[in-house]
Amino acid sequence: MVESTSVELKNLDQIIEAVGTTKALRSIEITPLSSGRVEEAHLSVDAPVKAGSLLLKLDSIIEEADFMEAKAKLEEASRALQRSDTLQQSNGMSEAAIDGLRAQSKIALAALKRAQKNLDDRSIRAPFDGLISLSSIEKGSRIKEGDVIATLDDLTQVVVEFSVPENLYGMLSLGNTIRAHAAAFPQRNFVGEIVAIDSRIQSNSRSFKVRAIIDNPDLALPAGMFIHVSIIADNQKALVIPEEAVITEIGEQFVFLLTPGDDPEVFQIEKRRVSLGRRTYGFVEITDGLSEKEEVVTRGLQKVKHKSAVKKIDPKTDASLDTGE
Repeated sequence: MVESTSVELKNLDQIIEAVGTTKALRSIEITPLSSGRVEEAHLSVDAPVKAGSLLLKLDSIIEEADFMEAKAKLEEASRALQRSDTLQQSNGMSEAAIDGLRAQSKIALAALKRAQKNLDDRSIRAPFDGLISLSSIEKGSRIKEGDVIATLDDLTQVVVEFSVPENLYGMLSLGNTIRAHAAAFPQRNFVGEIVAIDSRIQSNSRSFKVRAIIDNPDLALPAGMFIHVSIIADNQKALVIPEEAVITEIGEQFVFLLTPGDDPEVFQIEKRRVSLGRRTYGFVEITDGLSEKEEVVTRGLQKVKHKSAVKKIDPKTDASLDTGE
């Protein structure tokens, strides 16, 4: 006795699978705009940093002095210009002299802005919320302009780029939902969507690149992690049978088909080669070899052979499996 099921016409999802590597939504290398000795370092990886928070402060005695000098010169130039207004009213100063004072005031203001910029460059602040990578910079370290002292990553979402074969190009669209899994989190299912599809096919691999963004609210996914991506591209009618009905021999797939005989309770087994298509959630598509409503053996496969006679059982009433001639 065997259990069987009918070949059915069902809606079957087209699932596209790929692999990629995570990247931060935003990522920058933190570099100083000037050289100097570190007076403060706030490069901890223990907690996220906020936009505008101080990451590094260099010694700034000279820059502070330059700023104070520029500020004093601007105040002096401003007072001289104010006095000129009074003298002009009494015809005590020429227009040319007043123009010279106005120019001096503007020069002093430019010098103050330059000094302010040089002073600001001694402090490095986070341009956006994110996580700091490991850094060896400590208080007292000597750093040079352009040195990379750490990396700041925004991981509230991660970007994944992956390649898809060219024959699937028309099946993907912007906004398609993706599901991702990482080996480090076997029980978790990360969800995102496609945000970009390349307009070019890579000639060496005959594939195209797709970019997706995955929500990462708890910052579980780091940058640089290998990740497996699945996309449900479309839904089409297909002939399907349970995966357990298929047997493989020397690289070919077969099923055991039930054909009715003279006795309505006895069926003859026919071993038939089939071609398989898509697989999804315990079912496999049959692209050749079977027709709708034909019956295939799903349980008891190891006890049947081609042209043997068997009886069907109801799986709800009998769990035993015995074949009979």
